[in-house]
Amino acid sequence: MTGTGKRWFGPGLLIASLLTGCGAEDDCVLQNAGMQTMHQEGLTLFDDNGKTRHVQSLIADDQVERASGFQHVCPEVIRETKILFVYSQPVYSSFHMSNVKAPLDIGFFDAQGLLVSVMRMHVYARDQRPLYSPGRPFQYALETPVGFFEDAMLSPGRSRLLLRSF
Repeated sequence: MTGTGKRWFGPGLLIASLLTGCGAEDDCVLQNAGMQTMHQEGLTLFDDNGKTRHVQSLIADDQVERASGFQHVCPEVIRETKILFVYSQPVYSSFHMSNVKAPLDIGFFDAQGLLVSVMRMHVYARDQRPLYSPGRPFQYALETPVGFFEDAMLSPGRSRLLLRSF
């Protein structure tokens, strides 16, 4: 679903998730409170060769949605979902992996949509809890399953997010 719709699980994913469950040992959910209000949009990315890539993403454009991210979400949902974090202006900020059940890749985009940094974020170990930041202002951050940026040939300084009103 694109646009401003609030329901983002397709029937197949929802049925498969309900049938397989997330496992009691995982203590995870199909969507957290923030994801319940995110809407889905089609994103356009330009890869390293200038080719257009279209992907579906949840849009986290308010404080509650951005704070929730993928926290407590089952790994199988994370592997099938992307979240674009949208800020009204460039920010200096960092991301964490507290309560996130699977590793992620994150790409940071500046106000003009240029990809400025890509990082791999790991599930926290008990004694290591790093924060992830590009070390410069950004206006958009795209959290994806591991390998997305590499597979899609999206590299810092070369790739772009086509900007429109989110």
